Parts: sequence; structure tokens; C-alpha cells
Amino acid sequence: MGLFDRFKSNDKKEKKNKVDLDNIKIDEDQLQLKEIATTNKDRYKRAEAADKITNQFVALDMSKNVKDRAIRLIAINKVKDEDLLRDAALNSQFFDVRSFAWERLGENNKSIAEIVINTKRNRRVDEIFNMIADEETLEWIAIEAEDKRYRNKSVEKINSEDVLYDLVFKSNDNSIKRSVILKDSFTDEDVLKKIAIEDKDEEVKKAAINKIDNENYLAEIAKSEDNAKVRSLIFDKIDNSEILKNIVLNSDKSDVRLDVVSKLDDEELLSHIALNDDDKIVRSEAVKKITDEDTLVNIISSEKDRFVRQIAVNNISNPQILTKIAIEDDDQFVRNHAINNPALVDEKDFEYIAINSTDEEIANIALSHITSEKAFIDILKNAKIESVRKSTLDNISDLETLIRIVLANEDEEFSLRALNKIKVEKCLMKIYEQGISENISVRAISLIKDQTYLTDVVKNDKSWRVREAATKKIRSKKVLKEISNNDENEYVRNVAKKRMNL
Repeated sequence: MGLFDRFKSNDKKEKKNKVDLDNIKIDEDQLQLKEIATTNKDRYKRAEAADKITNQFVALDMSKNVKDRAIRLIAINKVKDEDLLRDAALNSQFFDVRSFAWERLGENNKSIAEIVINTKRNRRVDEIFNMIADEETLEWIAIEAEDKRYRNKSVEKINSEDVLYDLVFKSNDNSIKRSVILKDSFTDEDVLKKIAIEDKDEEVKKAAINKIDNENYLAEIAKSEDNAKVRSLIFDKIDNSEILKNIVLNSDKSDVRLDVVSKLDDEELLSHIALNDDDKIVRSEAVKKITDEDTLVNIISSEKDRFVRQIAVNNISNPQILTKIAIEDDDQFVRNHAINNPALVDEKDFEYIAINSTDEEIANIALSHITSEKAFIDILKNAKIESVRKSTLDNISDLETLIRIVLANEDEEFSLRALNKIKVEKCLMKIYEQGISENISVRAISLIKDQTYLTDVVKNDKSWRVREAATKKIRSKKVLKEISNNDENEYVRNVAKKRMNL
């Protein structure tokens, strides 16, 4: 007999004893008595008819099926044949008949068990229950008893390992299973493993696992376990790194592999998982525990999932690597994580990114980390993105740089913004005199306060817009009057007149 053969039920074999009344010839008078005993409205006549029945097969049939308790007990009392009594004990619908039949067969434990199983707890039943010592009978009660208190008390009285092993697989009550497993005599780890693998109840599984010390058994359970709480309990009990390695490399369940990763500290193994596991969540958890930057760079260059790559970027502490990723990576999500990595702090690195990035968002993030005017000037001169170059202007006050922007006049709006920042009148005059563009001349004149210079401009400049700008800055009534009378442009004359009336 194999280890688990003892758990197989023999109920089907026992029920072959069932007698088929349809295949037995019964005298007519016995059938008439049965009819009266089961259908007559007068209970005395029913009892009288039942008492007259002599055919044991008829009596057996009545004991198994008649709802009237008095009639079925009269009927079972007529049965003497042991095979027929066993049929009644096994197959009657009514526990009182079954109990009586077992008693007649000399199996008092089963007779008592039928009463205990089918009766609510009371003092009389307690007395007969306390008489039971046979552990197989107690097992039967533990499985079948209607009152849970008798099921629990039965478990308390059972100490045989074989009976306990049998009971834990036959019971449908999870609390009973747990109580059985917790018994001191329940120690067979093969049985405990079978329970942990096959049972569906979390607490039953946990009770079994708590009593298993064999780490190979625990690993076998974990490989197919769906319940995260149960797996967590298992992995808390496994210390052997080779066993954990075997699980993480061979389990078909990604959840299982994920749980193991949290227990690992072997960076070589973690790197293998990060680079080769089929599940991106497992890979990401492995990456979180990796510090070797060569491995992280390898992951970033080969990994398809952006979130896994992002985790790898977060673990990098080398600014040169982060700078390269921020500039060159194909995924903006990853580039963002690179430039926001706390390890990137040197302004020169941010300057390099701002100059070389082709991603405006990344370049602007880099700009936000820069305070040096020199760096802004370098970015202004060299950045690949025009908008980034222009955004440096608010942080530049260097006069030479501002003048160069205006003189270059690559973008007039940008040149005008630079011109607005120049406060040195001699420089403004020089810019005006360059005749770069009418708009720049107008803006330069509008920023000059020197009255003599302005008077000369209003008298000699050919552009009415430039003369108008100069007129708006002149304070001399005399000069304004002369302009109002002599300027060739009516609009300029009117501006002069209005200023005279101020």
C-alpha cells in the first residue's frame, strides 16, 4: 500500500451490501401488511400490521424508508440476518435505525457514533460520547457530526498519526483540518506537503507549511502556489540560496519568481534575471537591487520596456552615464529620469546637456539647474535648439554679449529683447549708428536720454519712425516747436505738438 492509499474511501465497497427488494419474491400477505403499516391513518393499526410482518426483507425495506419512527423501529427489530442488518446500518435514511442496526451487529462504537453525529450536543449525548475511545469512530464523528463541538472534541481525542492523516483529507471543515494539522502527532512532512499543495484554504495551507522544515519541500510547494500570503510564509522559511536560485530560474509562475527576487542579494543572479526573465515586473524588481553600472547600462541599452529602463537609470550614480542617457536615449521618459537623477548635480553637466540635447524639454530642465552667466552665454552661442539659446537671455547681462546679439541680428525679435537690456547710452548710440534695421534704430533711440543727441537725430534721420521716437524723448519746448513747424511728416509734427502741451 502506498503512502496515500490509506486516504482512499471504502464506502463504495460497503454499499454493495445493499439489498434490492425488487428482485426478491415476497408473499402477498406480507406486502398487504406493509401497505397497512405504511399508509393506514390509524397509527395503532399501522403498528399492529408492522408487528405482524415476518419477512425480513420487507422489514428491512420499511426500516430504511418509512418516515414514521415507531413503525421503522418495529420493522428493524424484525431484522435478524447480519447481512440485512448491515444493509440497514449502511443505507437507512434514518440515523436511529442505523444506530440500532450497528448495535445489533455488536458494533457499539458505530451505534453511538450515529447518535453523536446526528444529535445536537446535550448532557445525555455527552455521556455516551465520552465513552468512545476507538479513534476510527472518533474520526467518523470528526468528519460527519452535525454539532461542530463534537467534531472538535473528537479531534482532541485522536492521537494516531494514520487516523489523523486520513481525517485531514476527508474532512470538509477547514477549522477541523487546521486542528488536526496542529496536533503534536501530526508530523509526516510528505503528508504536510500534500496538504499544502492540494488544499484550497489559506489557513490550512499555512498550518501545514509552518510544520515543514524540509526546504526542498517548501520550494516544491512555492513553485505552483497562487496565494501571495502563502508564498511569503514559505520564502520566509527558506534560507538556502541554491534552492531560491532554482525557484527563480525554473518556476513557470511570474508571481513566484517575483517573490524570490525580493529575497536575493546575489547581484550576478539578479543581473541574469534582469536581462533574461520573460516578465517585465520580475525584471524591474531585479533591476531595483542592482548597483553595478555596467550591468545597468547593458539593461538600458537592451531592455524594451521603458519602465524597467527607467528603474535602471534611477540606480545609476555616474554623471557621465546619466548625461549621455539624457542626451541620447530614444525615449523621453527615460531621458527625463536621467536628467532628474539626484546624482546629476554639476552645473557643467547640465550646461553640456543644454547645449547638446535635441529635446527641448530636457534642455530646459538642464537650464533650470544653471546659475552661471558664463554657462548661459556658452549655451546661447552653442545650443542646438534655437528656443533654448533664446531662453538664456533673461540670465545674461554681459554688455558685450548683448551688443553682439543685436549686431548679429539673426532674429530681430531676439535682438530687440537683447537691446532692451542695454543701459549704456554710448553703446545704444553706436548701435543706432550702425543702421542695422529701422526697428532696432527706433528701439535704440527710445532708450537714449541725451537731449543733444536726440535733437540731432530728429533733425537728420530720414526715417519718420526714428524721428518720432526721438521726439517722444525730447523735453525742450523750443526744439519741439521747431519740429512741429518743420518736420516733413505730419505724424511727427503732431507728436511734437502734443508734447508741447504737456
